[in-house]
Amino acid sequence: MEVQTALSMHAYNSSMPARLHGDDLIGEVLRNMEEGLFRIRGKTIVPSIYRIYLSTEDFEPFRDVVPFIAGEIRTALDERLAKWNQKPLKFAAGLLKKTPLNKTIEDEFTRIGSTWTVEIYPDLDGKLQRGEIEVYSELGAPQKAEYGAGSLTRRIFPKKPEAEPDSAPTVATPAPSPTSVAQGAAVAASAAKAEPDKDDSTKGRAFAYLRYAGQGGQKEFEVTRNQTVIGRGGRSYWVDLKLETLPDVSREHCRIRRDPDTGRFIIEDVSQFGTAVNGKPVGRNASAELPNRATISLAGVIDLQWETA
Repeated sequence: MEVQTALSMHAYNSSMPARLHGDDLIGEVLRNMEEGLFRIRGKTIVPSIYRIYLSTEDFEPFRDVVPFIAGEIRTALDERLAKWNQKPLKFAAGLLKKTPLNKTIEDEFTRIGSTWTVEIYPDLDGKLQRGEIEVYSELGAPQKAEYGAGSLTRRIFPKKPEAEPDSAPTVATPAPSPTSVAQGAAVAASAAKAEPDKDDSTKGRAFAYLRYAGQGGQKEFEVTRNQTVIGRGGRSYWVDLKLETLPDVSREHCRIRRDPDTGRFIIEDVSQFGTAVNGKPVGRNASAELPNRATISLAGVIDLQWETA
């Protein structure tokens, strides 16, 4: 089953306290829950999977109590779902429909699966600033091969000081937000970083090959640059090899660099959940030399077969 994904990122203004609290995470998850509603045949499906990312500085105070916080978030999700289903609803476009007898039928709010999935991670990619909360949500849990590539809509919401509304939200497809100046700068910077490594003398020449099992069967990627960036990619993440796989694989997961003088290849791990070469971890923000043939494992999720030309 194809599932909807949603991503929200909350940025606090300078007047807010620098330190995040558990209630801040709950508020953003509930906001994301509302943003990800999906209407079908008189039912409204709410996201049941939430992956929360914090800057490494913000994550540290939560490290030892992550299971407790995740449990509290699940309780808050239960309470919100029960409120939407139990409280009489006022007529709102998309939530109620009139029958031929001029009666109204309330939508049923439901989720796919029997449990909530709530996971909290540090942003080891260093993309989030202190005070930012990134929430990635999905309607349900598909098979592994059905996960998207992670190219999601990024939204920045100001914190709402008012109390949470008691009424159920209006189900609507949110209009795409314009790409922020910061995002544009990130894309430009990433592209500029990758472009100098492209040598016109290497055009059409394959230095090496990466083979892997992707959607639709076996795939092969030719390495023709002195730097190759690998990951799920996304609007603000430049990658040369974009993989459609689980979110365990970072948007920018690893980089393979070629020394034009010696022809040697170096792999650098810039991921959250690790990169291994022939079963040996490279190490976070560390590098290792690639042999002529090797199996490169990304987060234990997908294997790339490496072979020099």
